[in-house]
Parts: sequence; C-alpha cells; structure tokens
Amino acid sequence: MSTAVMLEFLGVLKLATIFSFVLAIIWINRHYRARKAQASVLADEEKQTLDDLSRVAAKLEERVGTLEKILDAEQPKWRDHAA
Repeated sequence: MSTAVMLEFLGVLKLATIFSFVLAIIWINRHYRARKAQASVLADEEKQTLDDLSRVAAKLEERVGTLEKILDAEQPKWRDHAA
C-alpha cells in the first residue's frame, strides 16, 4: 500500500473511532436516564397500597372529627385538659 492510502485509511479510522465514542456516550447517557426514570415510577402494587393507605387515613381523620364533636357536646372543656 502506498503512504497516501495508508494515511487516508488512518484518517477514516480516527473519524470512525471518534464517532463511535460519541455515539457510545450518548447511548450510555440515554440508557441510564431511562433506567432512572423507570425506577422512580411506582409499581402498580405500590400505587394500590398508597391508595389504600390514603383511604384509611381519610376514614381515620373523619372518625377523629366525629369523636371531637361528641366530646365537644358532652365535655365542652375537654380540650383544656388534653393539652
């Protein structure tokens, strides 16, 4: 092979190597961004559990409100003793 052909081949090889590295960096970056986004999303089972706990908390809040109304009617100064 002649020197000119060899230099041209090395130039193309350098460009291909640089191009490959750039593509690899972009692919790795996107791959791990997708993984991070996927990991931050709640699973269906976790969403269901969270919804169930939210409903239970709402019921408990309603019951406490009802108990406070009953205590207010029966013992108006109960809050003074609770603190």
